[in-house]
This record gives sequence, structure tokens and C-alpha cells, in this order.
Amino acid sequence: MNNTHKPEVLAPAGSLESIFAAVRCGADGIYAGGKLFSARANAVNFSHEDLKAAADQCHLHGVKLYRAMNTVIFDGEAEEFVREVKFCAEIGIDGLIIQDIGAAFLAERAVPNMPRHGSTQMTVHTPLGAIAAKNAGFCRIVPARELSLEAIRKICETGTETEVFVHGAQCMCLSGQCYMSALIGSRSANRGQCAQACRLPFSADNKKTEHYALSLKDMSLVSHIGELIDAGCASFKIEGRMKRPEYVAAAVTAVRHAADGEGDISEDMARLEAVFSRSGFTDGYLTGKIGGEMFGHRRKEDVVSADKVLPSLAALYKDEKKCRSICFSFAARAGKPVTLGFSSGDINGVISGAVPEAAVNRSLSAEDVKRQLSKLGGTVFELDGIICDIDEGITVPASELNRLRREAVSECERLTVMKNTPRYAVTGYSPEMPVPAGFSGNPALRVISSDAQTVRMAAEYSELVIAPINVCRGLSEDAVINKAAVSLPDIVTDEEGLLNELQALKARGFSHFVCGNFTHLGVLSELDNIHIHGGTGLNITNSFAIKRFKELGLEDITASFELKAAQFSSLCKEIPTGFYAYGRLPLMITRNCPVKAQSGCKSCSGGLTDRTGRFFPVECDDRKYARIRNCDILETSDKLSSFRGAAFALLDTGNMPLSQAEGVIRRYLGHGAPYGKFTRGLYFRGIK
Repeated sequence: MNNTHKPEVLAPAGSLESIFAAVRCGADGIYAGGKLFSARANAVNFSHEDLKAAADQCHLHGVKLYRAMNTVIFDGEAEEFVREVKFCAEIGIDGLIIQDIGAAFLAERAVPNMPRHGSTQMTVHTPLGAIAAKNAGFCRIVPARELSLEAIRKICETGTETEVFVHGAQCMCLSGQCYMSALIGSRSANRGQCAQACRLPFSADNKKTEHYALSLKDMSLVSHIGELIDAGCASFKIEGRMKRPEYVAAAVTAVRHAADGEGDISEDMARLEAVFSRSGFTDGYLTGKIGGEMFGHRRKEDVVSADKVLPSLAALYKDEKKCRSICFSFAARAGKPVTLGFSSGDINGVISGAVPEAAVNRSLSAEDVKRQLSKLGGTVFELDGIICDIDEGITVPASELNRLRREAVSECERLTVMKNTPRYAVTGYSPEMPVPAGFSGNPALRVISSDAQTVRMAAEYSELVIAPINVCRGLSEDAVINKAAVSLPDIVTDEEGLLNELQALKARGFSHFVCGNFTHLGVLSELDNIHIHGGTGLNITNSFAIKRFKELGLEDITASFELKAAQFSSLCKEIPTGFYAYGRLPLMITRNCPVKAQSGCKSCSGGLTDRTGRFFPVECDDRKYARIRNCDILETSDKLSSFRGAAFALLDTGNMPLSQAEGVIRRYLGHGAPYGKFTRGLYFRGIK
């Protein structure tokens, strides 16, 4: 194990009791959410008063407190978001965890020197992606949880501060790319309202037996902490802001022991599994052992086991943690007020008391003073010595000595909190409400297709045709290449190989490329003289994000399909902005194919069936990852005028046959009415 650096142990907290549990069990940092803009909106979360108390408690112990403001925001929330950022600066929050690039834009202008951490929702999973996030103003990134140890090591080697999840719930979907909860029940994961539909039964074999094809076991990398230290990780993050304080205590203790090379890992893991697990734990992504053994769900025995360990876990954080030493210097002179000096590290001060009384029975002794001043139980301080200078023939009541001690301790605590509380330069910035674009006529059409014949046909009708790399390789006609935009794989497992592929396509004349996340932005930033088009995976829900991505080099952008049509229309579109107008909306991007894990590729059913009988198609991408699609097709062919200012409408025809794709394009060109079973998505019902 490389001990040249000591990574931070970063704990979750959904309540003040969890703050106490984390601090007292050895956390170096804690992340918590407020009542607004938290990706765990269903946690208790913290009021302003609670956040201030939490910040003071953390800073008293030398622990950092980060605030998770990691939801996407709407234009109408910009002013409130800025107020929250400024409040965080006032109370000394040590950094903000942010997903939305528009939110980061606002935070930077409100408090320029407050650290901004890129949430795992930003979908960073390669070195160039980490560099792109750093260039966009993030000082730390939380990479995707699907990464191998080697992939994490390569990101760390860029010098980007890296915060790695090491324990807790493991989402089936690549973070930031899950829309299942939103499309099924209007509860958006990107807005902190995930209903965890994936934890319900889904089957890949169409049988009536109950399977949980989208539910993974909780991850635990505690036994790999030494390897992660050697890889250069800056912070070890524990998931669980919605879990109870006993869980926080168990997880922090286990990670703390592993990071320090202490304790009994098997005992720590047994305790962790008892307090919360889903059929045990998995380290499959880190070790590359991806498959059916990673899946699990919460069973009755998992719930019952917690009752046995809760009392012992509560005992771990029952008492205040002694984390600072304090020295006292007491002086009592006849006719003068007594003084009690204190020092703790580089913090010192003096408290004055009453004038001593003349002794009647016996004089005040050093032992009397030490007896009262040493009563430090319940504080963070351990006594490191007492110096006494006392005249003969005087006395000071024990009550006065106790008062001096309490005031000295209180003042030392206050000065300690001040010392550990960062100071920020808060600007007078207030976001201007953007002025939306007016109706600009019929939007142009853009088509997504993974069928070469359809790509060639669509090039005649649309301004741009988006196709994956394997399809673009087979295109040779200049007229088609000039209109083709290369889509990158959603999950990049070989960044160097991908860059070589893109450079080869560029050499053949391809100049348009689609950027779906920050990893893509990092890769595409290596190519000169290209046109970068923003995809839906960037989760654009506000005008400030459009403005920021324009600054980062994007020429146009596709807004999030989680917006209502009216919200899309109200966006200030500094670059051409389009919307997803047709297709089976993507619900999840998964590193672990649920069909393969349950029934194997040879028996592939092509999708998943939920408990209501709805079928959700699953697309396989070279067996490296899978894309789960919605059960119904989105149709807006008769609603195009509802999207004011739209530069283009995106038609996702997937791999449908040429004739069917041509029919879709012609229907949209003529604004024809949809037919058959379809959905309007979220455009007219919205999300929470």
C-alpha cells in the first residue's frame, strides 16, 4: 500500500444524528443535502439551521462538509439556486457537488472561489472526460461506478482529484442516464425523485417466475481500499444519505479501518452486511467480474438481520470524539481578577473571572484547580496539562472554576470552528431571466439510425443523420458523409481506441460528431476543426447550461426530454436547440446486460417484461453495454408547433427497416397524425 497520501473517508448524512455518527467514527468529510436541489429529495435533508449546525459540528472536528446540489434545475429556479449557493458560502460549506453544468455556471458567478465537485451524474468515466470536467471548472470529479480498477487508475493519473464510491447502493443504470422513474411515474432521478422502479420485478425470459433483472447488489470495495490508495484516489465515498445513522457508523468504521490498515475487515464486513445489504455485496465492476452474480434484491432475512446489530452500532458513536488537546494556564492573584488561559494547537485565548476571596479555612491549591479544569467529558478536548500560579491565602469557588472552564472550552470551540471554516468572496451576481426565442417556423429534421440504408435515405430529407461508428465505417458517398454525424458509444471502455476510430473517420471526411456526456466532450476535444452537436445525455434543462456548453465549443444542442414542451419553448437558445421528437426513449444505459445476466445471449429475448406485462426492448452494443428502451414509442408529429424556437426535431428510428423509417420521416415532414399505440412522453405532463 502506498502511504504517500491519505485519502479522505467521505460519509453520507441525511440527519444531524448521522453527522454525529460519521464524525465520531472517523470520517474526514461528510456530504449532505439541503431541502432544495438534492438528488436524494426523499431523505430528511437539512434546513438552513441544520446545515449551519452541521457545518459547525464538522469544522469543530476538522471535518469537511460538502453540500450535494446535484439535480438539474429549471430557469425559474435559477435565482433560488444562487441564493442557496450564497448561503452555503456564508456558513462555510467546503464545496458543492453539482451535476448540472448550468447550475455550475451560476455557482461560479455567485461564489467564484467555492470548490465545485462534478457529480457522478455527469457520466465521467475516462481520463479525457475527467480533464474536460476540470477544464469546465470542476476541481474534483466523481467517476462512474461501473469502472475497473485500471480505469480508475488512469483517471487519477490525469491529476484530477477523484472521489470514488466504495460502498453502498449500486444503480443498474449509468448515473445521470436513467429516465425510467421519470417516464413511468413522472418522478425524475435527475431531480432527486427516483421511485426506484428498477427494484421491482422484471424478467428477461418472459416467464411468470419473479425475477429482479434490474436490481444489483450493493457495491463494496472495502477489501480493495489498498489498491485504490495505490491508484491515487483522493476520496473514498460511501453512498447512503437515506440510510439510518447506524449504517453510517458501520460503513465509516469499515472504510476508516481499511484506509488506516487497522481492524478486522471480515468483522467489519459482517456488520455491514447485517445492517444493510441486498443479498450480499458485489465488487464486480472493479474486478471485471460482470454478470449474474452481481444481481440481488432486498430479502426478508436482510431486513431481519439489522435488528441484531443496531445496538452495538449505536454504541460506536454514543460518545463525543476526542480530537483536540487543550492546555490551561490559571492565575489567581490577590486583589486581581483570576484568568484562565487556554491553548489548543495554534488557537489560544484568555478568560477573565472574579477577584479571589480571602481564604477562611484553607487556601486554593493547584489540585483544587486541576480537579475542576480536568472535567472535559462530553467535549472534543483532551487535557494536555494545567499550569497554575496561585497566591497564598486566597480562594476561588468551584462554581467559578467550572464557569471559567466552560467559557474557555466554548471560546476554544468557537475559534476552532472559525479557523476550519473557509471564507469565500460572494459576488452580487443575480441571474437575469432569459428571454426565450420566438416561433421560428418548422424545425428541420434530424434522424438517428443504425441502419446504413436508412442513413442514406434520410440524408436526402434531413439536415443531419446520426449514426454509430460501425455504420459510418461503411459509408462512402460524399453527399452522405457530409450530412452524417458520428455518435459515440454511451460507455467508453477503450478511450485510446475510440480516439483512433474517430480520427480515421475524420480523415475520410466526417466532420460532425455527437457529444452525449462529458466523456464524449473530452474525447472530441482532441479533434480539430469538427462540429460538435450536444445530445440528450447532457440533460439540458435550462438556458444557463446552453450558454455554458456554447462556451465549451458545442454548436447546437438537443434539450432534455424531461422538459415539458412549454419549458422547452421558454429556453433562451443561444445556440440552435432541438428536441427528441420521435422514437423509443432510452430508459437506461447499463454496463451489465440484464438479459445476458439472466438467460444468456443465446436465449436472448430481446427485452424485459415488468409485472404488468409491458415489454421493454433491450439493445446490445457489441456486448459491452446495453440500452433499455421504453415500451411505447414517443410521437409528436402533430405537436411540432408546441416547441417554439426549436431548430430541429430529432427522429430516432433505431434499426427499423428502410420503408418504415421513410414513413416516419414523411409523416413528420407533413405534420401528419400519429397512429397506433404511442406516448407523448413527458412533454405535456412533466416531472416532479
